[in-house]
Amino acid sequence: MKVITLHKIAFERHCVELFSKLESNPDVVVGILNGGGYVLEEFKKESSNGGIIFETVKLQRSSTKGVKQSSFMKNLLNLLPYSILNRARVSEHQKQIKASDRSNLQDVEIDFNSTKKEPIKDILILDDALDSGQTMQSVVKVLSNKFPQASIKTAVLAWTNSESIMTPDYYIFKNELVRFPWSLDYKTKRHG
Repeated sequence: MKVITLHKIAFERHCVELFSKLESNPDVVVGILNGGGYVLEEFKKESSNGGIIFETVKLQRSSTKGVKQSSFMKNLLNLLPYSILNRARVSEHQKQIKASDRSNLQDVEIDFNSTKKEPIKDILILDDALDSGQTMQSVVKVLSNKFPQASIKTAVLAWTNSESIMTPDYYIFKNELVRFPWSLDYKTKRHG
């Protein structure tokens, strides 16, 4: 599996490319934290519709709760070449896909504090990557129950596993892992 590193400018450019694929203008845009929050911020920059409701939701696998990006770990990873980091990333991705378990996800709660009077018709869910699809499926389920008449679309930069339990409506990279500027193993351009 190929690993792609996106520096800030490339990340922004690919976000614009992703947004250009959208076929509707959403009433609500939800970013799944953490990575989807960065994608959501890029969407806000590109959006010309002032009436959109922007929300975020945080959902973690219990196995990743409490994992901190220590400066020691970040410094250690910065010393390793990308060739080694790429192999470690692919190995970790394969382990996560095999160990996927829906029961390990927290419940999703999304509170909309909107004064919008019109019914919500179109919802867009953004994330940086869709791996097993469990997180995205959980958010879609909650929003479907809350807004049964709404059309819900999903958009990610990287769809890393074409055998995921759901398929994103829009994506840029397929069956490739992406290292984003906020990734623990990301290095600035001057380092790699």
